[in-house]
Amino acid sequence: MIDIYTHVLPTRTANSKQQFVDAAKHLVSQGVKAIATTLDKETNASLSLYVREANQTLKDNNIPLTIVEGMEVVADRRFAESYQRCDAMLASNEKYIVLTIPKQEEADYLKQLIYDIQLNKIVPIISEPECHPYFLENKNALYKFVKKGAIVQLSSDSIIGKNGKHAKKAAMQFLEHNLAHMIASGASLDNYKQHSLRQAYDVITKQKGAETAQLLMQNAEATFNGQGIQILPPERIKKTKFLGIF
Repeated sequence: MIDIYTHVLPTRTANSKQQFVDAAKHLVSQGVKAIATTLDKETNASLSLYVREANQTLKDNNIPLTIVEGMEVVADRRFAESYQRCDAMLASNEKYIVLTIPKQEEADYLKQLIYDIQLNKIVPIISEPECHPYFLENKNALYKFVKKGAIVQLSSDSIIGKNGKHAKKAAMQFLEHNLAHMIASGASLDNYKQHSLRQAYDVITKQKGAETAQLLMQNAEATFNGQGIQILPPERIKKTKFLGIF
């Protein structure tokens, strides 16, 4: 398995390094062979430097795990406005960027932001919309974003029900209507022991079929390698009728 969204890079303290080694061993035991990761938002340092050091630590400890740099931003209104003023700020060799949307945001500004990002030939990944109040209330808003070329990553914790029944229901609806393209754990050094990616794939296999689980795995690997993913035609989510009356 490949996990495209984690936060497991260690700082330079001895305790953090050992924690990272323990986390890496645990991920491997769960069947993870590669991850994309980013630094904690409070850390001001070169991500590439930390990734190189982490991969060297893995090599020194004979841990068969590969780490690459993730590209994630907190996609709030302030970021959207600054990006629109200077949309070259993220132009790079990256193919994908993970958009983490703060829960207090209504997300109506996302349409312009996603368009601006795509102008830089970067594919936006909307992260964990099943946990966001805006998308729980406006599920077909996600359809519009996917229709315009955004892709969607669900939380494995949502799939197994750890994020609550509403998040799980929404996640399954998004999968059923081809509005989700991959899953990831969001694991950190604080919660790696609860890593749920394998469990989530098992749940999807049982409830949606092995073909759906395999497609999600393939898309995660393609994203990790900077390749295009397989996208099925998105479908609108129809509101269910109450007892068939309304």
